[in-house]
Amino acid sequence: MTTTEPMPSLLEAYFADLDRALIGTDPRERAETVQAMREDAAEMLNREGTSEQSAKRIIAEFGPVEQIAAAATSAPTPGPAPAPRSWPDIWLLVGSIAALVYWILPFIGVAMMVWAIVRIRRNTGNRTLQRVALWISIASVALSGAIFLLRLG
Repeated sequence: MTTTEPMPSLLEAYFADLDRALIGTDPRERAETVQAMREDAAEMLNREGTSEQSAKRIIAEFGPVEQIAAAATSAPTPGPAPAPRSWPDIWLLVGSIAALVYWILPFIGVAMMVWAIVRIRRNTGNRTLQRVALWISIASVALSGAIFLLRLG
């Protein structure tokens, strides 16, 4: 039920204060609270008349705006934003794994190791992926070097 009847200015000011006091609450609850109280006030005004005295009695019956706002549910706070995907770091990890798989080509491991060090030093992206890629690259270069030394001897 929507009320379009004019209310005394004292009640209009009360509802404006109530609306401002409910700013930090759930938007749906805020609208429903103000609308329900307006409808109750309209019914009371129809019974008692639209005098300033009736408006004061209605406001006294409703209670202080702060008390109503304190009883309202707080607006839901959004959770932490999910970390954006760091595509360069994902490709860095993929390249490091490829260097370990294709240990016969040590330049891939060296390139991924250098790229990981640069990304870590710039302090950008996903640090965990960068560290994992760095260690995998180091392992692939070490494996390539060890196999090369074994073949020499």
